[in-house]
Amino acid sequence: MENEYRIKLRWLIIVSSILRCLFALFIELGNDEVYYYSYAEHLDWNHFDHPPMVGILIRFFTLNLHWVNDFSMRFGAIIMAAFNTWLIAGIARHLMSERAGLIAAVLYTASIYSSIISGLFILPDSIANTFWIAAIYSMVVILTTTDPHKQSNQFLLLGLWLGLACMSKVHSIFLGIGFISYILLFQRPFLKNRSFYLGMGLFMICVLPIWLWNEEYGFITWKFHSQRISYLDSGIRWDYFAQAIFGQIFYNNPLLIYMYVFVLFSLFKDKFKIKGLSKDIVYLLLLTSLPIIGATTAISLFRQVLPHWSGPGFFGIMLISSMWIDQQIILNRISKIRKLLNFQLSFTLIIIAIGVLLINFYPGNLFSNSTNDQLGKGDITLDMMGWKDLKGQFEALRTEDISKGEMSIHDALLVDKWFPAGHLYFYLARPMEMRMIAEGKLTDIHKYAWINLLFPPIQKGENAYFIVPSNNYISVENQYSNLFKEIKLRKVLVQERSHQAVRYWYIYQLFSAKETIGNRHPMSYKE
Repeated sequence: MENEYRIKLRWLIIVSSILRCLFALFIELGNDEVYYYSYAEHLDWNHFDHPPMVGILIRFFTLNLHWVNDFSMRFGAIIMAAFNTWLIAGIARHLMSERAGLIAAVLYTASIYSSIISGLFILPDSIANTFWIAAIYSMVVILTTTDPHKQSNQFLLLGLWLGLACMSKVHSIFLGIGFISYILLFQRPFLKNRSFYLGMGLFMICVLPIWLWNEEYGFITWKFHSQRISYLDSGIRWDYFAQAIFGQIFYNNPLLIYMYVFVLFSLFKDKFKIKGLSKDIVYLLLLTSLPIIGATTAISLFRQVLPHWSGPGFFGIMLISSMWIDQQIILNRISKIRKLLNFQLSFTLIIIAIGVLLINFYPGNLFSNSTNDQLGKGDITLDMMGWKDLKGQFEALRTEDISKGEMSIHDALLVDKWFPAGHLYFYLARPMEMRMIAEGKLTDIHKYAWINLLFPPIQKGENAYFIVPSNNYISVENQYSNLFKEIKLRKVLVQERSHQAVRYWYIYQLFSAKETIGNRHPMSYKE
């Protein structure tokens, strides 16, 4: 029977990975994904928004950037999701049984956050989740082993996993906060263990590059993120709170959330007892979950948050639920569990399938009534389609301009914000070997302020192109009339989906720069 569960686990991982690969082939990269390509192309100890691990992941799975396309960019996320599924199953197997491991793997795969948002799309979470789950594994072994040598080794590994998780995404610090809270509440003897402090030292060595980079740049990452979550001088925003609650429910699969609530309520009535499992483990897993979920929800009372911020916090609850379900099966208290789990998997599969179909074939704009120069505004599906078509049209237009002598092959593409700059670089400037220079506020151009210094700036008297998508429309005249002598609308390109116009591309020529553009130190830009 144990072998049967392992075989099912392998097939679950194989089939889900194949499906992710197929979906990755049929949709173009999103705003964040193309932006993180800059992390891979220009490695650093830290970046404006996040630590460097997602860039390293991309570079590794694109064969040091020698194999770059939509699929290879996402390949790292797909492999990490497969490994994470195996790893979380291993934790439940270690604590309870092979069946509990399979159930944990099913719950992980059924979660929209872990299976799609971080398991298909390439994000900092794609690699951060691996170290987060590895850290939980080390915590579990520390609590369950009777071998002092093994426990000491796991303390060191825990420090390493937590450090690498924070080097992937700084919100992973909440996992460390949860573990220290557990020690202070339930396992104070660990405070006398030398290995505990050695692990903390290893953690601090891992995250030291983040500190040193930010010290050089005035702790700009701290300032940026603190502005995103600051609630001073703002009242309670119940609309943001509702968005966060319903967003977290949807991202983690409403069917799973219903199950988690039911399981936790049942555990509370039973005083957190699961037969065959120490209550200490339940408390530990809860404390790895609640801090980041609570913080995300609390911040949403004052500021708009992204629901996936709390995503890793559900892994502990996921493990608790898998072991609780396994115990109920043993006690014959749950029937038709296979159908229930298959239904949860089907929900996530249907969601991504519908998403891919909408992105590629929906006739017209989705959730958008904007027209004319703002056509497509608010249609999030446009982030992941149409860029390859734009490249072909723009390349033909540019070639014509160069042949007429109106523009030079050396003229740059100017951008004013990190999106759509990421798309314009990945799908246009990079394959066309065209310079791209960013000019705007630091909080708008992000890492591109640093990338500017790696390329020749736009010199006084030089020309440039500027592309305005109608769904992110700006007035180029208002933005750059002080930097160029003449601004000319060269052509309006039309993007269609299912034979309906969904977005316009306004192609501008900017003639004769009045000053050098793109040679400033990042800290000289306005925030």
